[in-house]
Amino acid sequence: MSEVLNTLPPTIPPEILTRLAREAEDREMVLQSILQRFEQRYQVPLETLEERLKRGEGTEHPDWEDSIEWRNAVEALQRVRLTRGLFEWLLRSIAPSHV
Repeated sequence: MSEVLNTLPPTIPPEILTRLAREAEDREMVLQSILQRFEQRYQVPLETLEERLKRGEGTEHPDWEDSIEWRNAVEALQRVRLTRGLFEWLLRSIAPSHV
């Protein structure tokens, strides 16, 4: 781990990592609200909607478009959680008091 910490650019202070982690958290909340909107609209999990659409049930608009946007939000949420976790790990590694 000390090798990782020694290779961090000196221009990235803990405050920047803290800000980036908070921005990731904010993005996570936005994505979660998008997911909730779709869950409330369709009253089924995304996978169920996708299966219905594969069977020809539903309409191109808005069901197909919504399923694409919903899937994109799910994948974006996975990426932002990973990113946030990395920022938080870095913060704990270099400045435990900033987490």
